Amino acid sequence: MNHYVKNKEVTLLDALDKVLETGAVVVGDLAVRMADVDLIYIGLRLVATSSSKLQELSGGPGTDPYRKPTTEESEYMQKLEREIEKAESNISTLIRAENPKETEQGLAKLVMTLVVLIKRLMEREVMRRIKRKTMTDVDMQKLGLTFLALDKKVEELKLVFGIQDDDLNINLGPLGNLM
Repeated sequence: MNHYVKNKEVTLLDALDKVLETGAVVVGDLAVRMADVDLIYIGLRLVATSSSKLQELSGGPGTDPYRKPTTEESEYMQKLEREIEKAESNISTLIRAENPKETEQGLAKLVMTLVVLIKRLMEREVMRRIKRKTMTDVDMQKLGLTFLALDKKVEELKLVFGIQDDDLNINLGPLGNLM
């Protein structure tokens, strides 16, 4: 909660993070009518929370923070490390890409903004799980490599499309900035 108290300007990222941290239940009914005739009924039953909060609320078993990675997990982490190295080597060649402004920046900005938003939400959840000691060293390593690989891909795409960091933070008008 300190982040929200220190920073009086709450972004959509902050609001979504708080919903995942604490959990939210939405129940609703929607009827679509035309000429006083109900044509469509939509019943909504939604629970939005992080998996660690769900485990905490359900009293499920914890995880062993000292477990060793399986062969599949080790192979996955090695693959991510290769992807990071590949992305790092591609960045220098992509800086010389011709006419990045002519590409479809609008779509690229939207997709990358959503990717960064979801990544930041996941990073905050990981930090909560680390703080609660409900994450294994193996999972931390896998997630760290995944986040690093994602950062490198975003950096690579920003170069391709000529996008700056500020371009990925959409102004939502009276709601403030997205992130």
